[in-house]
Amino acid sequence: MGQLGRAVQVLRFLQLQPEASFGELLKVLEPVSRTTLSALLRELIELGELEHHGRSYRLADGMFSHRGLRFNQLPEGLRKRTQAVLAQTASETGHACALFARVGQVTMKIVDQHNLGGAHWSFAPIGHEWPLVPFHGFAKVFLAHADEAVMHSCYTRWSRFLRSDLLPPTLEALAAQLAAIREKGYALEYREELKAILRLVVPVWLPGYENVQYAVGLVARYVYLLEVDDCLPPLQRAASALGDTLSLR
Repeated sequence: MGQLGRAVQVLRFLQLQPEASFGELLKVLEPVSRTTLSALLRELIELGELEHHGRSYRLADGMFSHRGLRFNQLPEGLRKRTQAVLAQTASETGHACALFARVGQVTMKIVDQHNLGGAHWSFAPIGHEWPLVPFHGFAKVFLAHADEAVMHSCYTRWSRFLRSDLLPPTLEALAAQLAAIREKGYALEYREELKAILRLVVPVWLPGYENVQYAVGLVARYVYLLEVDDCLPPLQRAASALGDTLSLR
């Protein structure tokens, strides 16, 4: 991998957490020498993309900072239509509703959401980005409909960084989970990321795409607050409406 690829990896990694040490970045880029990483970090600092804070590195306000570009931002007119669908779904189910897009080989981003006032749980702001971690309900929908190599890459990568309780015990176990999601048509994430969170997510299908580009879902604080049998039909209607809307973008 060249220095450009390494730079992208560093910037992506620092979009997911406030800061990282030199040693953590070595692990992200391995195999890479300390000399090569030092040169890369110096260049990113000179370009204004990173800043050195104590013993850690963090994003600055450069062109490629997460406070700059907004990948997959929906046009204003289109977002009015997606927002209407999400607001209706949130009202019907009583839960916050969000639309995620797969924006890279192994990343996803919130492109629209409707959080209810006074709700027991809400989605992060529009533009927030995550990697396709194997415990997140939205990520599981994308992984369930991605190439097998993507699933393998994500599992291998995150098994090096995540707590063991956030991962299926084996790659085969993850593959079985994803197969069940494809068969049922939805992902139900229960108390995996945080002990109190539950997410219910369905794919949004667009004509001409084999893989899923969008997913819509609900979030609840406790499992007893989200009745799957009641919430799944309006969520599936939302997925159908969003598929029609997004295919015309």
